[in-house]
Amino acid sequence: MAHDRNPVFPILQDKVAVKEYAMQRGVASPELLFVTDDPSSIQLDQLPDSCFIKANHGCGWNFLRQNRLLYFFGNGNALLTRDGDLVEGTARSRFLLSRDRFVDLCWQMLRARHSKQEWAYQLIQPRILAEEMLQSETGGELMDYRFYVFHGVVRAINVGSASYRRNHENVFLSPDWLPFQLTRYKERIPDLLPARPDGLNEMVQAAERLGRGLDFVRVDLYQSTRGIMLGEMTLYPEAGHPDTPTGCARFNQWLADAWQSPSMPITPSA
Repeated sequence: MAHDRNPVFPILQDKVAVKEYAMQRGVASPELLFVTDDPSSIQLDQLPDSCFIKANHGCGWNFLRQNRLLYFFGNGNALLTRDGDLVEGTARSRFLLSRDRFVDLCWQMLRARHSKQEWAYQLIQPRILAEEMLQSETGGELMDYRFYVFHGVVRAINVGSASYRRNHENVFLSPDWLPFQLTRYKERIPDLLPARPDGLNEMVQAAERLGRGLDFVRVDLYQSTRGIMLGEMTLYPEAGHPDTPTGCARFNQWLADAWQSPSMPITPSA
């Protein structure tokens, strides 16, 4: 964040440009439906009944179009159930947007800059995009598999979802899908560990292709009905805050050592 000015970084953080970067490395991403810098020109009635609309240059700047209605989605914590459905009643209605309010929020996003401390975001041309909505291959909630890649090697996998975030649940696993024994999590471990996805090996290979040539990147992937799909690539997870990505100082230091020493063992010592 403070010193690295790799010219590829703004491409990786741009939710539009990264799609081409991934495609060149054999990794698919959700279909791009439109891109614009003029929100008033968006023709909602020409979009699928359900899709996502996002700003390309920030974090959590997301809208959900579901059954032709628009909602402010954010990170989905408050809007989705564990089954991937929308919450009911007033919990849902408070996120419902009129077209005018949606356009106004898009303009606000285009005028904003995400975290001036995170250099790569400052070079992205702000735009609004829409992309297809993915469905979980196994049904239910779409899980987010986050691969911590150092020098082209996956060292750890964090599994997340909207319901995990809402319930303050978190888990880190090795590339062999074994949970790391951390001294302290900032959230609680789920009662049932997430099942090993059938496409784990394919996802690890995809993450390593995307991370090749970079000293560090977090690659977020989905296993969907359309196959393995890129969610995003993140250079500055949790904005580099202290005591991240976990509350376990030993594990965090092990990840830091992987950043400095490409040849270190894949799993941390006990």
